[in-house]
Amino acid sequence: MRRSLLALLAASALALGAGCSEPGAPPAEAWSYPAGPSASGGPSASAGPVVAKVAEVLGKRPLFGVNASDPEDPSLSHLAEVAGCRPALVKIFAALPGGISAEKLRALPGVPVLSIEPWETGKGANQPRYTLRATIRGDWDAQYRKIAQSVVAYGKPILIRFGHEMNGRWYPWGVANGNKASEFPVAWRHVVDLFRKAGATNALWVWSPNVIRGAQSQTIAEFWPGKAYVDVVGLTGYGVSEQSPSRTYDATMTLIKRLTAKPVVLTEVGAKRDSDKTEWISNFGPWLKAHPQVAGFIWNQVVRDGDWRYDDTPANLAAFRRSLAVARVSC
Repeated sequence: MRRSLLALLAASALALGAGCSEPGAPPAEAWSYPAGPSASGGPSASAGPVVAKVAEVLGKRPLFGVNASDPEDPSLSHLAEVAGCRPALVKIFAALPGGISAEKLRALPGVPVLSIEPWETGKGANQPRYTLRATIRGDWDAQYRKIAQSVVAYGKPILIRFGHEMNGRWYPWGVANGNKASEFPVAWRHVVDLFRKAGATNALWVWSPNVIRGAQSQTIAEFWPGKAYVDVVGLTGYGVSEQSPSRTYDATMTLIKRLTAKPVVLTEVGAKRDSDKTEWISNFGPWLKAHPQVAGFIWNQVVRDGDWRYDDTPANLAAFRRSLAVARVSC
């Protein structure tokens, strides 16, 4: 699958204009897939280190993105054909003990959105070795530096989402595991400083709470590390028995606007299959159009505790494609 995906990524053909295609667009195989952003170029001896700029990486907003547990995931190679829109952002996870390689980042068909998770995957929220205090003390500095070295070696702009959904209680860096909310900004700044000292000028930092509906904390300001340490605001939120994204996002968007005018990327999006799903997806495009601060979204194409995919039924896929067109999503 890796060979076929890389061959697809390397193919060149018809260039796409601004805005998303309506149903009936040319198949994905006729499109070229950039391996990464071209705004800042790749590393070279004469140009010096790559410096990522928000206006260049997120310039053609709103951007479409997908989640990738593995760059060989066959859904990645077929997603553009199904959606009528190629993903510009590709989210991938890296648990702190295992890290990630520059080679794996290069294999992704788009701008990487790297979620760094300080925990042992799948072992729950109670992990005393991975408290926020452990990060602040420097217990895991060597592991953070190793990931930073991979980011530098990757050599292109990358979005980094560290410690996402910190206002929830389901991760060991969140409102759990003996942590205090006031410790999160300190841990965040510690990690960002490690990457900056390592020379990761190609990294943009995505501070990403969960929507307050369902979170342990109904406020987010106490987790804010300061504008000098955040480039993009992320947001996790899924449609569950809701007819409109307004019900899902608006309360949290109000809190974000009180904190900052920085661009927002919905770093995890999906709608659970229920009686409201088609309507939620249909309203997603108009909602995006009405919220210009939202620079993009990353749809979580998974079946886990429900079916969150946009193409689980023909009606939902048709609604999704209409929403992309209404919002003039960059394809």
